[in-house]
Amino acid sequence: MTGMTEEIEINVPVERLSTFVADYANTPRYTEPLVSFKPTTKIKRGEGARFDMAGKIFGIPFQSQLEVADFAKNKGWRLKRISGTQIEIQWFFRSTEKGTRITYMIEYRLPFGLVGRVIDNLIIRRLTDKGIKKTLQKLKDLLEK
Repeated sequence: MTGMTEEIEINVPVERLSTFVADYANTPRYTEPLVSFKPTTKIKRGEGARFDMAGKIFGIPFQSQLEVADFAKNKGWRLKRISGTQIEIQWFFRSTEKGTRITYMIEYRLPFGLVGRVIDNLIIRRLTDKGIKKTLQKLKDLLEK
């Protein structure tokens, strides 16, 4: 699995930030390179909510069904893979003097065995890193405007 972690501080209270990020309808507004993020259960927020996620990286499509786990209001949660592309995402929120510090963690594994690892090392890892940074910056821009 390839793992990456990025942090950013956003100048809004943790309650506002956590509520915004937990609302699935906002997810495509700030997440790179997401194409769609749709609920598949009646629960649309919090523990047990499930979502179909689809996107493209460098023209390579990916799809996963994810489930919210370890949900702690205003503290964070994990999106764990149920099916599809191997991916796990974690959000952590911490109040600061100026607002909220976000820690965003992602782990993924490309299919295709050795070829997938080579593609990851040569291309996808850098694109994912850029995508994470863009995601967090878009989130900051949306909430601080």
